[in-house]
This record gives sequence, structure tokens and C-alpha cells, in this order.
Amino acid sequence: MTCSGCSNHVTQTLEEVKGVSKVDLEYPGDVPTIEYDSEKTNKEELIAAIKKINYKAEEVKSKK
Repeated sequence: MTCSGCSNHVTQTLEEVKGVSKVDLEYPGDVPTIEYDSEKTNKEELIAAIKKINYKAEEVKSKK
């Protein structure tokens, strides 16, 4: 992402996905932390939402 506007756009898009309860993404930073109800959405739908607004997206495994 190139600016805080990009970060806000991605955050708002993810927050609109049914089942998403929290999105943590601050500029600069390219990897959001997303809390969601797996009964209502899934990783593929989250990735598709980001790609739909013309950003690259892929699953990143947690380092925990």
C-alpha cells in the first residue's frame, strides 16, 4: 500500500464482509490482522474482497 487512504480503503472493505468483527491494519503495513466468525466467512472470501478492490492479497501464516 502506498498511503493511509489505501489502508483505510482495505480496512473498510474487510469490515463490510459479513462475519468480520475486527480489522487491524495501519499504514505503513501490508498485513492486516482480521478477526472473523468462521461460520459466516472464510479466508478465501476475505482475500477475494481485497482483490475485488484491486489490491494483491494472499494468506500469510501466523508466526505464533
